[in-house]
Amino acid sequence: MGTSCPAYDKDPGAPERLQKEARQRLGPPALAQTSGIYREQSPPAALASHFKCLWLHRMPDGAPSTIAVVPDGCSDIIWSSKGLAIVGPDRIAAFPELPTGETIIGARFRIGAAASWLRTPLREMTGQTVPLHLVWGPATNEIEARIRDAASTPERLGVLAAALLGRLSAAEPPPPPDIAACVAHLQVGRSTVDDPIRTLVREIGTSERTLRRHCHEHLGYGAKTLGRILRLQRFLAACRSRPGDTLANLAVDAGYADQAHLAREARGLTSFTPREIQRQLAARFGIGRVENFRTTT
Repeated sequence: MGTSCPAYDKDPGAPERLQKEARQRLGPPALAQTSGIYREQSPPAALASHFKCLWLHRMPDGAPSTIAVVPDGCSDIIWSSKGLAIVGPDRIAAFPELPTGETIIGARFRIGAAASWLRTPLREMTGQTVPLHLVWGPATNEIEARIRDAASTPERLGVLAAALLGRLSAAEPPPPPDIAACVAHLQVGRSTVDDPIRTLVREIGTSERTLRRHCHEHLGYGAKTLGRILRLQRFLAACRSRPGDTLANLAVDAGYADQAHLAREARGLTSFTPREIQRQLAARFGIGRVENFRTTT
């Protein structure tokens, strides 16, 4: 499907290695949603079937620190001082090192929509940050220059949105019906079944092999991995909205078999314990301080 996009790092152990190196170098990281200022807005209506939101994230001033970006099933087109890039879907938390005071802007794809838009299989971008010019070619340079020359962050977001609208006619339709059904099933699911493939193929009416191939093309990984990620996102949302609840209650409501199941999954996907996650989110989104932060929809 479309253009091949070589990733920066083909080493399958790189994400886990970067987790350890980041902690050793700069100490325990902070969850991205608790660090700095994050805001998002709806995309233009014409882009709404492809993109969930436009967003900005301003890093705090002060000493350099590492943030943990928890996987959410999404891919983003971002602009920072390094230029335009595509951030592929992550299997586990990413630990980017960003300059203090840096403001990053982005457009977040809906889950399953990026491959059709970029005309590139997401399996080639999973866990990677890829320069946008590898997909869009020389036209990227002009867009980068207009964003860089904009007078304010809102203007930069406007330039990015206009660039996306300009490429809308060349974009393929959103994901095929089996992927859309798969994502919908996993977003609302509360099943603790380790492998949702069999249930999904029965409901969708396709073969396991076809669904698995489509998942790796449009999601970057299999349905089982996306299910684990979306279950973790339900736990994060519950921590933000119910900061005083017990981990046992939050675990069951998110779809985990029990608190021990939550602990294994949280540590494997984020490197944090559930208690660390709850503590950081309660400090930022505690009672009386709940903010309009993103959920995966």
